[in-house]
Amino acid sequence: MIYKNSIWKGRNMPTNNNVKIKEIAEKLSLSVGTVSIVLNGRGDAMRISKETQERVRTVAQEMNYQPNIFARRLRNAGNGMPERVVGVFWNYLYADEIMSSIYRHLQEEADSKRYRVEFIFRFFHPDKLFQERELLTSQQFSGVIVYGITDVDEDFLNNSVLNLPIVVLLRREENLHSICLDDYAVGQNIARLFMERGHKTAGYIGSHQRGRGATIRKLGFLEQCRQCGIQIKEQWVIDTPKRDYEGGFIAMKEIIEGKDYPSIMFISMPQQVIGTLNACQKAGVRIPDDMEILAYGTYNYFNYLSPTISCVYLPMECLAQTALDLLMTVLDKNIQMPINRILHEEYCFRESCGGFIE
Repeated sequence: MIYKNSIWKGRNMPTNNNVKIKEIAEKLSLSVGTVSIVLNGRGDAMRISKETQERVRTVAQEMNYQPNIFARRLRNAGNGMPERVVGVFWNYLYADEIMSSIYRHLQEEADSKRYRVEFIFRFFHPDKLFQERELLTSQQFSGVIVYGITDVDEDFLNNSVLNLPIVVLLRREENLHSICLDDYAVGQNIARLFMERGHKTAGYIGSHQRGRGATIRKLGFLEQCRQCGIQIKEQWVIDTPKRDYEGGFIAMKEIIEGKDYPSIMFISMPQQVIGTLNACQKAGVRIPDDMEILAYGTYNYFNYLSPTISCVYLPMECLAQTALDLLMTVLDKNIQMPINRILHEEYCFRESCGGFIE
């Protein structure tokens, strides 16, 4: 039997295991059942509104609520419940559809493989993973999966004695177990795809807030475009301060204002896609007739935009399966040497690139 997952949002606050779910429920005038469902990560499945879920998590954070993992283990020790607790530490900047997808696929993989494991999700601020040192060294976790670390966070993990296996997602590490793409090759492959599509000009929109993987993809993309003879003018390559709608809108507006714009754009941050589309629509630039768009990453709403958005992405199901299998292997065999597994990107072609591409 697989124990139910738990999610809680905590930011560098002292543990207060005296706070009860009942107290949170009373403060919010909600039922204990509703609060329990949200804190156990089942709010979406039970159709509890996003607003209510956010209220519960906010108050739980304010009251310094944290689940008592040791108590759970003791309660479930004789019931065939999980022998292992896996901490999933998530950069809060990426608390979006990707996180929900990883959460779901981790649970599905655990169920299908009959792993006896419980997942505890926790958010951290970029560059601030060190503030979770007390929790990471508390011996509450059998192992940890981390997503969205920065160079500062990497230094903390490499220079700390944590005494537990760590698997880093979507970032290649030399001294830690990691699962990632060959980001430079992904950038090159995108450029080759543009060449095969007959494009002579291309542009790029990204963000200064990008991680190391996005930086490496950008380098591979730009270098391969040059080798393929694809023209990329300096004004067609923009990194914005923001990785959101506004950043995408401002960057695309700047690129198309001069009427001299490329025939295809690579949008490195999926959060910028809607902004780029709106900028084109306001300027009368037709997608894909005047310009094609390929985005990195995938969101369900890409299917519902007009035009629908073509993208290059890493299947979250594959990432979750590989991460959990790797962690379980490391635990079962007590592997000390870092293992790095390279996954491969996939492409989904929709209307923004003219439909299906052979």
